[in-house]
Amino acid sequence: MKVFINPTWTKKDKADGGIRRVSEAQWKYLPQFGIEPVLNIHEADLIATHGTSKVSIAGKPIVNHNHGAYWDRYDWPDWAHEANKQVVDAMSQAVAHTAPSEWVANALRRGMLVYPEVVHHGVDPDEWTPPEDDWGQYVLWNKARADLVSDPDDLQHLASLMPEVSFKTTIGNATPNVDVIGVMPIENMKGWIQHAGLYLCTARETFGIGTLEAMACGVPVVGWDWGGQQEIIRHGETGFLAKPYDYEALVEGVRWAIENRKTLSENAREDVLARWTWEPRIFQYAELYKRTLEWWEEPDVKVSVIVTTHNLNHYLGDCLDSVAS
Repeated sequence: MKVFINPTWTKKDKADGGIRRVSEAQWKYLPQFGIEPVLNIHEADLIATHGTSKVSIAGKPIVNHNHGAYWDRYDWPDWAHEANKQVVDAMSQAVAHTAPSEWVANALRRGMLVYPEVVHHGVDPDEWTPPEDDWGQYVLWNKARADLVSDPDDLQHLASLMPEVSFKTTIGNATPNVDVIGVMPIENMKGWIQHAGLYLCTARETFGIGTLEAMACGVPVVGWDWGGQQEIIRHGETGFLAKPYDYEALVEGVRWAIENRKTLSENAREDVLARWTWEPRIFQYAELYKRTLEWWEEPDVKVSVIVTTHNLNHYLGDCLDSVAS
């Protein structure tokens, strides 16, 4: 079975983010489960689209992998609403859907009446390993963009309450205990993650691949108790989750995690090896693709059309002819 994956990256990483990591994992692991990714869409039996990506080809089943949306509790500018429209358009092309977490899936079920299969992301623990030398004495906030959900102000406020603790961030304002290291490609970012004392996860993640990468490196995670991290972090075992915007609790969590770092580090790495490798996730994708193609190729009804006819009976014949064509 051949699958066209859109988007597929062929050039060097430029801090492209989580969707790229999922696409690359699909290319790497799908062949183990009888799926051949292809670059030519016309060779494909099925098309897998990520996020807002769409294709303009008929006669092939599409599976859309949703990666979240811009939630309406925030006052987003126009570009975010346009992105949401593109997400909906991409999903409407598909005959099957996935979501990266239960909380994203629940939003889609409520808002779009689609029923995605939840496929969590994974991490390659052979690529993401604890450092050979000692860990650094800093808390890391690692995001490639700043917006209403991914807000470095959380880091800045926490740092102001803990002047004795060193923080490093990709985005924000430098202060006596905050060092801004900048957004960078993943191969450059890896060393900062591996050597972090703690990984600060305050963004309302749709899942959190960066969270898994930190855990694979034996870095405990501290953050807000919401979003994807609720489905990843085992509170008190692999990290600490505080009620959103309860900074006193977050300060307590950072201090507790530093004090108990050795145990938390070992637990985080073990949890990744037990629950968060890529192979089980890609197996889910492969099985979904096979089921979808099997359904598509069955000689059965694929679309039901409801026609309202009250006071419109004069147009019914033309309407049914249009549907049939």
